[in-house]
This record gives sequence, C-alpha cells and structure tokens, in this order.
Amino acid sequence: MIVKERKVPLSILKLRALAHRLPQSHPKIPSIMNELKKREAGSKGESAIDFPLSFLEPKNYFIFHDLRLQDQSRFFQMDTL
Repeated sequence: MIVKERKVPLSILKLRALAHRLPQSHPKIPSIMNELKKREAGSKGESAIDFPLSFLEPKNYFIFHDLRLQDQSRFFQMDTL
C-alpha cells in the first residue's frame, strides 16, 4: 500500500513555469533549461523504483515517498522507504 504518494517536486514546477513565461531569447533560458533537465533526471531516477515496487503485495507492505525524518538533532530525507 502506498501511504505517501510521490509528487512532482515544486522546484521542477517552478522552473517549467519560468521557462514557459520567459521569451526564448532571454539570456537566462540556457541555464534555466539546464537546471530543469538536471532536476527532471533526478526525479526520473527516483521514480524508477516505482515499477519494481508495484509487484509487492499491497497488504504486506507500506511504501512512503519523500520522507523527511529526524535523527536526534538532525534531519535527513529518504526518497523511498
């Protein structure tokens, strides 16, 4: 059972909106598109595990995506648990 669904990261949504709104001749377009491609590739890599996990019996497993957990005084993030 997927308890916490994976969502498109807000940073990707913002970069897509920015690239869509700026004229193609804007000097920052290449750097925006480069950053967008890197972030989308990272998101695609995180999503690659979803297919193998889909074969697990939902009654026996809990799947959490994009968790932020605390370890005493520090925080850490896990893509999939």
